[in-house]
Amino acid sequence: MNPPLSRYRIRKLWPLETGAFRRHLLRLDPETRQFRFGSAVNDNFLDAYADSAPRMGTVIYGAFIGSEMYASAELRSLHPLGDEMAEAAFVVESAHRHQGLGSALMDRIITAAQNRGIHQLHMICARANQPMQRLGEKFGAQFTIDHGEALGEIETEPATPLTLLDEAMHDTTDFVTAVLDWSVSGGAPPPAPRRSPHHRG
Repeated sequence: MNPPLSRYRIRKLWPLETGAFRRHLLRLDPETRQFRFGSAVNDNFLDAYADSAPRMGTVIYGAFIGSEMYASAELRSLHPLGDEMAEAAFVVESAHRHQGLGSALMDRIITAAQNRGIHQLHMICARANQPMQRLGEKFGAQFTIDHGEALGEIETEPATPLTLLDEAMHDTTDFVTAVLDWSVSGGAPPPAPRRSPHHRG
């Protein structure tokens, strides 16, 4: 029997796939939303976040089955002009946990950070979010507790020709895979339903 991870494709999110990212975020249960964003957030917040994150230069990876995303990892600079520090954020839908998705996504995030000259990754999560802390510790993060939050840091190595080649090759195969997924699902990724400005999640 194939391991559970083989059900998923770990790949980069492309601009045309914002709808898949949005649907993924909107499926998160209340506890997962709070763990990911640090407070209770409604559907309107998630709808706007899905639109804004890619435009802010955030690099997003996902765990896909076909054209649907069920886990995500984000690499976001901590300053608008970019520097050597960035935040890494992860979320896995509850029905898709314990499949090794966090570790697979972390591998891709660390390589992306190296190739962008980022030497320090910051992870911020609720103190109660033990799975996220265990994931960070697996990759060398040291966590401290501050006012109910766990703050972790991962030092990354400089980029090498191999890490640059690794990301470039993955980008090529990721895009081809995405196009094939879109064709199987009937064309370009379907748009996610838009929320009314007065809707409350």
